[in-house]
Amino acid sequence: MVRSRLAIIQDDPLKSLLGAILAAFDIVFMKRRPQDLLNLAKFSDQAFGSFWLMMAPKLAEMEVEKGVPALVGSATGTIIEIGPGSGNQVSRYDRSKVTKIYGIEPTTSLHPKLRENIKKAGLSDIYTIVPCALQDVETLRKYGVDKEAFDTVLSVQVFCSVPNPKEMAAALWGLLKPGGTMIIYEHVKSGDYISSKVQGMSMF
Repeated sequence: MVRSRLAIIQDDPLKSLLGAILAAFDIVFMKRRPQDLLNLAKFSDQAFGSFWLMMAPKLAEMEVEKGVPALVGSATGTIIEIGPGSGNQVSRYDRSKVTKIYGIEPTTSLHPKLRENIKKAGLSDIYTIVPCALQDVETLRKYGVDKEAFDTVLSVQVFCSVPNPKEMAAALWGLLKPGGTMIIYEHVKSGDYISSKVQGMSMF
């Protein structure tokens, strides 16, 4: 069974630019690693993380209006969450329905906040952060992520950052056990240039 929801979110290009500026400030002045500005992968990770941490509270509020908490609460069994970000969804799981959760999050700058929210939600014993992209099959297998291993696949506002959504959807479908559930809630890729580039910084 496939469940899908679509919502349109208006992106602010100035906030996207601010995310990149905050990332540069954090790298140079807070972490004192200006050489990371020349490392595209590290800068992209930090820029996307800064942007997401800035936007997450607003997105969480909008998700309540769109019924996302009920979608997340319907997830059961062994769950794989794609792109948990800073952990907007972790408090929305129904613990009584959940056996284990694997959160695939390649943006490592979001991991500290994600761990904090996992702990607040009381899920530390059943939630594992998988620090890689969906394409990194070898690392996924090390964490026990394999084909037909999951009761539920959950993806909230991730596909907008994916170059090939159809390919990703097929890959996620393959992770489900027979009779499993795929839950997808999505907005659309931004129409403005800067916001779309920030969305594209996601490593999925």
